[in-house]
Amino acid sequence: MNTHFRAGRADDLAAINALYNHYILNSSATFDLDPLSMTNRRAWFDQFEPETALQLWVAEKDATVVGFACSSPFRAKAGYKDTVETSIYLSPSAHGEGIGQRLYQALFDALDRTSAHTAIAMITLPNVPSIRLHERLNFQTSGSLEQVGIKFGQRLSVCLMQRFKNASSLPGAPITPAE
Repeated sequence: MNTHFRAGRADDLAAINALYNHYILNSSATFDLDPLSMTNRRAWFDQFEPETALQLWVAEKDATVVGFACSSPFRAKAGYKDTVETSIYLSPSAHGEGIGQRLYQALFDALDRTSAHTAIAMITLPNVPSIRLHERLNFQTSGSLEQVGIKFGQRLSVCLMQRFKNASSLPGAPITPAE
């Protein structure tokens, strides 16, 4: 089974949307409550541009998208322009194979070539596997926001983690994107 990591494309949006909607309906990993339409997903996709700090990467296993990682604006104010919020979502069938770490590393390798200086991750608690993934990629815990979200009738807290530019985490050369 061959896994490739590459920049996301418009023709990936149906797979990305199906994956994300799975997490909306079955997980507290996102505080979105209603599945997103393809119209919403296309508008979301329009923010990503090669060579900028706003990146979308996908993991493709045997020609099927099994995950995506992205960097979005952290806040709208101009002073935050070099700070991004990162997210990663994997198909449950791809868990435990190291795909998430390699996909996220591909995103960070791309971000290190842009103006992005700080990456922020906001992880719904409890989520030990996600926190461990972020730690392996040199994120540091910065704090938490207590009881800021509601999902499935429960008040949930968020762990704030951050990573700075050029924080290498995997030995060897950066992952080279597939053509």
